[in-house]
Amino acid sequence: MRPVSSSDSALKTPLNEILGYPGNVRILRSMIERQNAMSYSELAERTDISLPGVHKVVNRLLKTGIIAYRGSGKRQLIAAREEHPLFEALSGLFHAEKERVESLHAAIKQEIGKLNPQPLSAWMYGKTAQGKDQYGDPLQIALFGKLISIDPVTDQFKERMAESGIESKYDITIQITGITQADLDENHITLHEGYEMLWGVDPIFFAEGRRGTTGLTTHAELDLQSLQAGKAWAKLIKIYPEIIRRTIRHLEKQVSETESGVKGELTEWKHLLESASLQRLAKFLESEDEKAVRLRQSTPFWQIITEDEREKLQSIIESLAS
Repeated sequence: MRPVSSSDSALKTPLNEILGYPGNVRILRSMIERQNAMSYSELAERTDISLPGVHKVVNRLLKTGIIAYRGSGKRQLIAAREEHPLFEALSGLFHAEKERVESLHAAIKQEIGKLNPQPLSAWMYGKTAQGKDQYGDPLQIALFGKLISIDPVTDQFKERMAESGIESKYDITIQITGITQADLDENHITLHEGYEMLWGVDPIFFAEGRRGTTGLTTHAELDLQSLQAGKAWAKLIKIYPEIIRRTIRHLEKQVSETESGVKGELTEWKHLLESASLQRLAKFLESEDEKAVRLRQSTPFWQIITEDEREKLQSIIESLAS
């Protein structure tokens, strides 16, 4: 019996090379998500891989046949090859990856929505929010509310999560922490190193140094923060225009399942995204007119953006603040 060769077979085990490096996975995920050919610089911007790193990854993937050049000369672009035998399977894998996270977020938000009273804000923090978690690390959730109600609300949420079966279904461990204004004023750890919104008002609006002299965020300050957020979203969707298509699909589902007063705003967002060009939408997000200010309070993009998109958004926000 001949010994088994240690070399990788392009026919028998192509996934060894296609998915054998984190950079390969990030580039492929971006290409399949975008569904359009992209330049090296676009790939670098979308994946936060250095330009030399993108060239290295593309060269590796070209050898597997899963991607190919489109065009020639200075306009030469790179795209995933839909005719590759494994393209559909890889697309399904990346879709399942994204769907799992979106489904988890939706399940958590559904449980938060059942709380009485409801928290002012809820967010994920720690390694998961930073995109640095490993298997087994807890998904940490902070609930922000008034001192008089935060403890019973937190206990209620813990009970609901235990009864929901979410941890078992998604193979995760969830840790829940109740937060008050005093915690935020002490620069609480839940806002360190980034966080990911789940519910309500962004906690940064309540943090010390971001509130008015009354101890609460003023309307003017909220409007300014809203405008800055709008500018960040406008920049992000120019980099990731597919966010619009995904948000429309998400809103279609939300509108059909929602009976509350929020349904009107969801419908407005859906109509705007369906009718506006990319340029007009970006201009609207940066606008200071009444409708833009009002709709920015219920921005629908948070729920559907990917981890790479969240990291890019955070980078944009930091650049706007500097």
